[in-house]
Amino acid sequence: MARIESPCLGVCSTTQGDQICRGCKRDSEEILNWGAYTPEQRSEIMLRTERLTVSSVGEYFQLIDKDQLEQQLIRHRIRYTKRFDPLCWVVDLLRAGARNIQRLDAYGLSFCNSEHSEADLEQLYQTINKQILQNTDRLIRERY
Repeated sequence: MARIESPCLGVCSTTQGDQICRGCKRDSEEILNWGAYTPEQRSEIMLRTERLTVSSVGEYFQLIDKDQLEQQLIRHRIRYTKRFDPLCWVVDLLRAGARNIQRLDAYGLSFCNSEHSEADLEQLYQTINKQILQNTDRLIRERY
């Protein structure tokens, strides 16, 4: 039997009462029913997550070197969804080590504009994650 691809990062916050997981950005129903969904349904959910993440991250960061970013993720053993757009990996990077990043260019990234260059990366991660979660919640509520 083939393994079912999942956006799970192993940091599920629905077990702590969140309706939408802060890690994979799926709601509790989607997590519980993941194995029963058709490949098309799973793909649709993953595409939603990818689009929302790229949109939010793209407001703040610009990808300069995809390979450099990926090498850093591997080097630091940070879980990420390889099939997603590399801008999605930025959320995984910040989640795992925002406070340890000294130079964005060492990760193949830059800020989109200079006003963000003074921002605390941990706070920026919180802002981006909040945007993604709010947009996910809005789209899930529209679905019902």
